[in-house]
Amino acid sequence: MMLRQRRPRGADGMPPPDAKALEDMARRAWRERGIVILWPERIRDDWDRQHLLNLANSFYGPRHGAGSGR
Repeated sequence: MMLRQRRPRGADGMPPPDAKALEDMARRAWRERGIVILWPERIRDDWDRQHLLNLANSFYGPRHGAGSGR
């Protein structure tokens, strides 16, 4: 019997968004609602990145899993 590999799905049954879709969502969130979505690994300045991480950790707690730090 051959098993099909399952693709990860979100709570709504849809596949997770790709990088372009996430970028589009981040842009729309900023323009329409004033919500900032940043990817720490895209911030080149060490001081700015650390400040962002400190703020995020104080608001939301530490990240878990891969990519949780530098």
